[in-house]
This record gives sequence, structure tokens and C-alpha cells, in this order.
Amino acid sequence: MDAVKNRIGLEQKLYELCLPVVREQGYTLYDLEYVSGTRTLRLYIMDPVSKSAVIEDCVKVDHALSPAFEAATWIPDEVVLEVSSPGVYRHVNSLAHFQAGLGETHSVTIMGQLDAALNAHLPKKVLGGKKFRGVLKEVNPSLVTLETDAGLVKLTFAQIKSAGVDPDFSELMHKASQNQKD
Repeated sequence: MDAVKNRIGLEQKLYELCLPVVREQGYTLYDLEYVSGTRTLRLYIMDPVSKSAVIEDCVKVDHALSPAFEAATWIPDEVVLEVSSPGVYRHVNSLAHFQAGLGETHSVTIMGQLDAALNAHLPKKVLGGKKFRGVLKEVNPSLVTLETDAGLVKLTFAQIKSAGVDPDFSELMHKASQNQKD
């Protein structure tokens, strides 16, 4: 995985068109993907406070994008726009995604093995693992640090195959009850 997600071609142009509109509506553009085979443009938006989005948020952004899409003659007519929340169990595929998830529980799958020099304090059985789950403690352009049951696990971006926020259901229920009290 690269620390920075590089977009090219039509996907980059769509990103540049959508980003300011999403921000004007008060949301974060968490991710965008253009599936050229189906001509589907998927926007994942979220409220910066709740880190989620409800259907009304998605509709608001969809409607706000309509004038920009109609004015941009370079957008293929057949593009199908889908606006949704990245979800509670959102994928994580860039440095910005990891930074936004500091303090949250993540699951990470790696390629190869852990760097023994970075993780010398861990038991051998942990060093041979491929999947790790823990609280994201630190992130920088080269390393991700998870606090797991076995201790701190340091992962390089290059070895991360996939990652996602993976909260406990009990954590979610606790947050929901706190939000209802506020």
C-alpha cells in the first residue's frame, strides 16, 4: 500500500470536481472510485465529527453535485453517481485514512512477515503473523503502529496488503449511547 493514493486520468478530474462541492456541504470526501467498466462513480462522504453519513447527507451531496456534473461537458453521459457513507467498518488505504483513524481499532493484513528489527520485542509466533488487530497509536508516511494484545506492532506501508477500521460492537454501542446523552 502506498501512503499517498495517486489518482490519474478521469478519476483525478472527478476527484477535483467533487472535493470542493463535498466540502462546501460540510462533509469530508473520504474516498472516491470510478469503475470505468460500469461507469459508476462512488463517493464516500462523512461528517467530520461522527465519521459517518446518513442517507440525508448523501442526498444533500448528490443534489449539490448535479449542477457541477451538468456543467462539465467532459463527464461521460452514462456515469452513475453513488454517494454513501464509508461505513463504520470503513476501508483504510492511505496515510490520510490512517491519520483520521488514530485511536480507533483497526485490522491489518500484511504481505510477507513483520520486520524483525522494528518488532524485536514481540514473540516469534507474532512475528510470523499475517493479520493484526489493535488500536492505531501512531502513523507517519513510513510506519503504522498498532497496540495489540501482544504489544506494539510496527508495520511499514509497503507491507500492508489491506486495512480497515474494525471497532468492537460494544464500542459502537457505547459511542451511540454517549451521543444520545449529548
